[in-house]
Amino acid sequence: MFVLNILDIVEIERQRIAKDLHDISLQDLSHLIHKIELSSLYIEKDPIKAKLELATTQQELRKVIEEMRTIIYNMYPFSLEDLGLKATVEKVLYIINQDFNFTIESDIDNVSCENNNVKSLYLLRLIQECCHNAVKHSQGDKLFVSLKEKNHKYHLKVADNGKGFYENKNDKKNCHFGLSIMKETVQMLHGKIKIDTSEKGTIIEIEIPF
Repeated sequence: MFVLNILDIVEIERQRIAKDLHDISLQDLSHLIHKIELSSLYIEKDPIKAKLELATTQQELRKVIEEMRTIIYNMYPFSLEDLGLKATVEKVLYIINQDFNFTIESDIDNVSCENNNVKSLYLLRLIQECCHNAVKHSQGDKLFVSLKEKNHKYHLKVADNGKGFYENKNDKKNCHFGLSIMKETVQMLHGKIKIDTSEKGTIIEIEIPF
């Protein structure tokens, strides 16, 4: 059962990446190809219009490149090895809140994960999942993220001021799906997870042994 749960997590992550690439990159690139073909038809008849089309195509292509960089970064953030977990978490929080709809406060220690990049990556994944759930489903506007090292354990806390899990029935399935993945991940790392949700917000606390 435990091995199957790990395989489920891997398969779900593959499906998520495939969906991101399809929804963002492939559709946009197909649209850009169409615009380039259209511009080629305008070159002789209407050069000015062709230049305008190519200019907008160039801007949209830069946007696709940035979106692909974000997808690749989410798959494996290279800054984790170069800058450490603290700087990587701070960068991830900035990416998650690119539209600045949330006020995010963080208290991240320079936790000693240097000798265990796999565990660092899992901690980062847990933070990402907690924050994505809050930003997408909580309907709040404040988020607090804390990562501490105490008594040979990593202590992760993510809190929002949203409406809790049961206020929005349309998001209940998606939100619980993400939580089930987090619980499986914490179990795999021999940790503990505590979830407190109400109309005043949600607090997720996770402990992972070294």
